[in-house]
Amino acid sequence: MTTAELLAILEREYPNGVSFDPMAVRLLRQKVSCEDWQIEDLKAAMFQQGNGLWFSHEMISDVESRLAFEGQALEWLMEHGCFSVERLFEDFCGVLRHIDTPEICAAFLRHLGFALTAWGKGGHFCSMPSPNLDDSLAAISETIAGWLEEADGTLTFNEIEQAMPHLTAEALEGIRLHFLPEVHGAEVGGVPCWRSTESIMLPEDFSEKLTTVVDTLVALEEKLSAAKLEFALNLFYRARFREEYALLDNGTFMHVCAKHYQGGNDVFPNTKKSRVRANESSVPGRRVRSPNTRFNALGVPVGGKLVFTNDRDIACVVLDGINKVEYDGKAWAISKLAMHLLGMSHVNGFCHFSYEGETLSERRSRLERAGKQDEYQTEEMLSLAEVQEAEGKIIGFDGRALSPSTWRAFRSAGINPRVAEWARCVANGESEENIARESGLMVSTVKEYIKNHRRYFDICKKNGIAPEGGANV
Repeated sequence: MTTAELLAILEREYPNGVSFDPMAVRLLRQKVSCEDWQIEDLKAAMFQQGNGLWFSHEMISDVESRLAFEGQALEWLMEHGCFSVERLFEDFCGVLRHIDTPEICAAFLRHLGFALTAWGKGGHFCSMPSPNLDDSLAAISETIAGWLEEADGTLTFNEIEQAMPHLTAEALEGIRLHFLPEVHGAEVGGVPCWRSTESIMLPEDFSEKLTTVVDTLVALEEKLSAAKLEFALNLFYRARFREEYALLDNGTFMHVCAKHYQGGNDVFPNTKKSRVRANESSVPGRRVRSPNTRFNALGVPVGGKLVFTNDRDIACVVLDGINKVEYDGKAWAISKLAMHLLGMSHVNGFCHFSYEGETLSERRSRLERAGKQDEYQTEEMLSLAEVQEAEGKIIGFDGRALSPSTWRAFRSAGINPRVAEWARCVANGESEENIARESGLMVSTVKEYIKNHRRYFDICKKNGIAPEGGANV
């Protein structure tokens, strides 16, 4: 008998799986005459579970269901480059027989010829051979980072899940932890969100006060802890600091503190080490979005022309200093435009557009290599405001020199586009209470930022400084 005929008999006689152990084979041969080489051919055509039983494809599902299963897997691979096996299992567990766990589903996919990887706590991933899984996940993290930038640093987790239907919540969390060290989970208005630490509008004197707290604890030989930092900051700001700024997670809170600490004591060793490693592209498996991936940091001006590398007849125009461009009469984030033009779902747009003959990613690498020289040139080109600040000559409303921390508070609010938008909304009649509710901040915080925004322009006018943020509202 042929292998197909033997399989048909096994499906009829052993619909719940067959064993090929020596004793089972002797019993099998009482029903079906087969040689040892035919047993090996049967094994090659069947799928073995961890319990030792073997199943033909027909024992697992009917042909139509199996084709739908494989079709969904191939569709996600072509569209996204990878997907969570757990997500595929959730969608098809009702039509697959004898496959009752994601682990067995992963084994069945391997039998069907798919490449799979068990990726930490993110579960099982099925991915294309090229690019490899880490490249696919890094591209996904780039996409999410772009969405966060466009959303002013905060997205609901539900929005991310809906945009990434091929990934489980565990997989997304793994991507965040592995590739997005500057992004943390937080609840804003009771809604689970992902939030960039760069978007948290901390008080302008936060670094100064935090450094005072930390250095005091060190001087007293007290062990540094989140609880002690929180208690001291609560006293400084006369508010529940971590609740006000949605920093309830201890790891995120300590990461932010480490980032803003300006003292010389090595009191945040683990946090600082991880932050440095996250920016080192040479660390295997630790690819993160570069802080220089912004037009203004790359020396690309608003109005500059970017050429699409795959078709030099296609070009777009830079609209802002971050990542917005105009193409075909519409505003796009550069990565979204690249996705649109390439027909792909995860693309880093800075790799697919060029300026002055080099791609933006190449330009970023070149500038990073020349970083120290750039820093020196930047120091040599101090603005009038910076010179005046360094010399302590910025004059306040009372005719006396402003302290550096007060000027930085005014300047930070004055050049912040989000605060500028708040000020415009208030000028147009919107209440500060409504703005605070939408932004997830306290009303007093919003009022202080808007007040400092106005003070910045008044101080600039008084000192003859050209405002960096343009005209006041």
